[in-house]
Amino acid sequence: MTTNVLRWGASFRPPLLSGGSLVLIGLVLILVYQVLLPLVLIVWTSLKTIRPGAPGFLDLSFTLSNYARAYGIREFWESSLNTFYFASAATLCAFVWGTFLAWTVVRTNTPLARMIGTITVGRIIIPGVMITISWILMVSPSIGVLNYVMNLLTGIPRFFNIYSFWGMVWVQALEMTPLAYLLMSAAMQSIDPRLEEASSIAGAGTWPTFRRVTLPLILPAAAAAALLLFIQTVESFEVPLLLGGRARVAVYTTEVYFNTSRMPTDWGLASTYSMMLLVLAMVLLYIHFRLVRHGERYQTITGKDFRPRRIDLGRWKYLSCALSLLLVFLITGLPFLTMLYASLLPRFQAPTADALAAMTLTNYANLLADHGYALKPLWNSTLLGVGTASIIMLLVAAISYFVHKTRLGGRKILDFLGFAPIALPSVVLGSAFMWLYLLVPLPVIGTLRIIGLAYLTRYLPFALRFVSTSMVQIHNELEEAAAVAGGGWWRNFYHIYLPLLRPGLMAGWFWVMVHAYRELTISLMLSRSNNRTASVIIFDLWSNGSFPLLSAFGVVMFTLLIVLVSIAQKISSRYGIQERV
Repeated sequence: MTTNVLRWGASFRPPLLSGGSLVLIGLVLILVYQVLLPLVLIVWTSLKTIRPGAPGFLDLSFTLSNYARAYGIREFWESSLNTFYFASAATLCAFVWGTFLAWTVVRTNTPLARMIGTITVGRIIIPGVMITISWILMVSPSIGVLNYVMNLLTGIPRFFNIYSFWGMVWVQALEMTPLAYLLMSAAMQSIDPRLEEASSIAGAGTWPTFRRVTLPLILPAAAAAALLLFIQTVESFEVPLLLGGRARVAVYTTEVYFNTSRMPTDWGLASTYSMMLLVLAMVLLYIHFRLVRHGERYQTITGKDFRPRRIDLGRWKYLSCALSLLLVFLITGLPFLTMLYASLLPRFQAPTADALAAMTLTNYANLLADHGYALKPLWNSTLLGVGTASIIMLLVAAISYFVHKTRLGGRKILDFLGFAPIALPSVVLGSAFMWLYLLVPLPVIGTLRIIGLAYLTRYLPFALRFVSTSMVQIHNELEEAAAVAGGGWWRNFYHIYLPLLRPGLMAGWFWVMVHAYRELTISLMLSRSNNRTASVIIFDLWSNGSFPLLSAFGVVMFTLLIVLVSIAQKISSRYGIQERV
């Protein structure tokens, strides 16, 4: 009898209730507007010779002249090759460094392993544009501190040149290493140590065991991680913009930006490059999902006596510790110390006795005194980070519910639309929203709203993965019992699902807030004088050559991020996130 009653209660799914139906319709409309419309607009613009918003743009007359023009110029093929070479080289370096750190921290008895892992993950908080500028201050041919030191030691001026292809690869690889570490450390933790023990018993050493046993077991995860790193590098913008511009190394992302920011604006060519980026990202993501889909073939963890084990490196553990600390110092320590040093100087110069004696806090005082220029963008970034993260998490909670807790025939459409923006590079998404609001008569251009709307689309798929995992773990019987008690959909969702989803919601909120705060690409493409964000101010100061003031602003921005992250961690600790790690 009880089973029949519960089945009857389960039949009252949200689509049959007015509240659930309204939410479902609202979600579909939001996703169509935020995801499908910008995607269609990118394709549409690439087939038109008329700029968005001009008369005739919406006419049903199309042309392939933009593609013919792009394929017929030398710059297109140069940027294609540059994009491939740049992404391949940076991915290889980041993958090797990240895998080494993951193996050292997770699988060995290396001293200070926990600290190394914590600093590597904490590096994600620092905006990429700050790291890129820090390396410019260190290795620039004209003002680089390291070049000054090498000139004193060797007598060779301009020993290093960050404005080169390999300078781009170096900075981008260091930028991607923490992501590679996160991806590979998860795979390293899932290896059954008995297989490695069997290799050791057979007489194989540490390196042969890693090469013949460990590496083949993590092959699917390694391939997927490398492909994801490649995708992220193809979509990268800060390094190609700041370094590639001086090095004359053009890639797809910078071509899209320059063709939309230069006068006269070449909308057709920009949309064609956007289409190439979009197609490339979609193909790479398809391959990525194909690799992940067959990961069960390599499962080694079963219910039989699984016990994690760390490899004893003996005396080699001190070498692995030293190499790991060096990597961490290059990834996080050296760039931040350079930024801090530059922020205390009236003008940037090499670290001489005179420079140390001239250190002052004037740059920080000037920033705090100029509310309109410096403090307002910091406040804008805070509003965008906190507001975007909060709205996104509410949306993905509802989307995850309909996808995983209902039997709607079209529920997979919600999941597809929610995840589809992952194939939209930031520079493409920024262009799409610019074109969209040249057509839609809403007063959002030049406001924080247009940047927030673009952020919503950009970070929706990442937040959806956080919450979907938590939603699947909630048993349906809780809602069934609530339905028997007569609870409506709104009440059940608020009192049952949201409290149980708090760990996933808080983890996703934290991730979105940090990345929205440090976002440069979308903000730079959509910013005007009244809606500039912190990252845009950093780029503006860099363009003006105000290196000490820029460095002070970067330190203040990093400090605010630390405060926001600390508050988020303190709140999240109340909801069990630490127990899930």
